[in-house]
This record gives sequence, structure tokens and C-alpha cells, in this order.
Amino acid sequence: MRKTIERAFCTAVIALLATGMGNAAEFTMTIGTGAASNGNICDGYIDVWAEKIKQESGGRIDYELYCDGTLAKFGDGVARVAAGIADVTWDHPAAYGARFAGINTIGVPNLYSDSVVAAGALWNAYESGALGKDENIKIIAFQPPENNALWTSKPMADPAVPEGMKFGMGSQMRAIVLDNMGVVPVSLRVFEYYQGLSKGAVDGLMTTAGAIFDFKIEELITDVYLGSFGGGTSFVVMSQEFYDGLPDDLKKVIDQNSGYQASRDAAAYLKKSERELVAGTSIAVHELSDEQMANWVPALQAAREYFISQSEENKAYLETLEAAIAAEEAKM
Repeated sequence: MRKTIERAFCTAVIALLATGMGNAAEFTMTIGTGAASNGNICDGYIDVWAEKIKQESGGRIDYELYCDGTLAKFGDGVARVAAGIADVTWDHPAAYGARFAGINTIGVPNLYSDSVVAAGALWNAYESGALGKDENIKIIAFQPPENNALWTSKPMADPAVPEGMKFGMGSQMRAIVLDNMGVVPVSLRVFEYYQGLSKGAVDGLMTTAGAIFDFKIEELITDVYLGSFGGGTSFVVMSQEFYDGLPDDLKKVIDQNSGYQASRDAAAYLKKSERELVAGTSIAVHELSDEQMANWVPALQAAREYFISQSEENKAYLETLEAAIAAEEAKM
């Protein structure tokens, strides 16, 4: 009887070990990003995406997630992926300038109002090859945010006429818009936003909700003003070498979680989560009326003309993306 029990126990242990070995990961995705570990990208988006890959691959693809810039900082993630230091990153193409000039067209003011529509359009335009390609990386998905907004430390007297105010921002196009509105644009990096606002160096910020909540700036904000001030995008990028090294059935798992729908889903998640973040504060939300936005149109147009003037390709990029957005809107 004792031998029978021992034999059964050994058989169970061997079976358990065999099962564990059968489920052992064949590949591990190393994911590095500058996003905060407690923010809505590392906690709710990229981690969820990676877990989905793991589950759909039957555990054959596992992942290690490094946030807070410990493995890859903003503006450095793509380089880390290309160098093989990370396999995947979530980053901002705008940080790379001309390298992703076609993709960065999405940041032109007054280009889109719905970030989910913009995500699908951007993917389609990119897939067509009209926005340029980088053979060293595989773009998994785009994640456009809602348009930049005006975040202020006290209510604005008239958001249609903000003359004399000082706003922190981080791009040339935003600076042109603000300057044409009689606002003093103050160039700040995202991690300088909090100090600039808390010390009174600026009256507000022209940025997205992600930048506000990732750096706890919401505690300094009383009001936010929404309008078509211009958007942008982040993206998930995978090493082409990592992808090429997968067998066809695992490539299919990646492909099923990439592309057009993955981009729309990413934008929808960002819109929902950021609106919930704002709703969880005492920040007063103001949507500019058509009449108020009319005052901004010449300034937005000035930024558009600046973008077109920067290179011969920019006009074609813009026309391609506008046509893609129009095609997406027609589906609605």
C-alpha cells in the first residue's frame, strides 16, 4: 500500500513538472518605457497588452515590464529596441523629429477631433507606406490622445482671448499657436511642468491629460479648456529582429494584437481612462464653443502653414492623413 502511494505521488510530481515544462516560455519580451509604473499606460494598457500576448500564446511568449525609465526613457525607447536592449517600447515619435516626420503629422492642429478615428486613420496611412517606414522596427499600434488642452492654475477670464498669459508647452507648433494668440509660450520639458506652474513661471500648460496626471500636476490645476488645439500620438514599437525570430504561429499572435483595431482600441482606452482621471478631481472642464474656437482659427492655421513649410514631404503627409481621417469619418 505504501509503495502504491509513493508511486502515485511520484507520478503526480512528474506530471506536474512536465506540465510546467510544457508551459515554459520560449520567448520573453523585454518591455521598457519612460511611462510611470503607477500611471494608466503601465497599469492598464501596455501590461494588459503583454498579458494578452502571453495568454494567447499559451505562455510561450512571456514578458518583463520595466517602467519609470529604468530600461528606456522617453525619446530613447526606439533606440533601445533597435539596439536589442529592449524588445518592445511605448514611446513618443515626436521625440525623434525627422525620423518619424510622416507619423508626427498627426500633431498638426485642427486635424482631428476624435482620437479613435485618428488612430484608425493614422494606421491606414502608415500601412500604405505614404508616411515612411523604418525597417529596424515593427510598429505594433498607435495611440493618439485627445487634443491638447489648456490647463490653468486659475480660471481664464476669456479663453477666446488669452492675451498676456504665459503657457508652458513642448513643441514648435504649440508655440506658434500660442504666440499668434498673444500668449507668451514658455518652452518646458514635461518633467519641468510642475515646477514651472507651482513657482508661477507660467499661468498654465498646453498639453494632454497624460502629461498632467503622470506628473501629479492635477493638484495645481483648477480648470481645463478643451478645443481642437492639435493632438499627436504615442506608439508601441517592437524589435523587427525579435518579431522575425518568432515561429509563424507566434507571429500570428503578435499580428492579431497589432494594427488598425489595436490602434483604435488603444486610443479608446486612453480617452476613457484620462476622462475618468479628470472626473475624479475638482478640475472644472470647459469645452470651447464654435464662436470661441473661431478666434483660434488663424493661429491654428499659422501652425499648419509652418508645418508645411518645413519640408517638401510635409504637404504630402498632411494630405494623405487628411484623406485617411475623412475616410474613417465616413464610416461613422
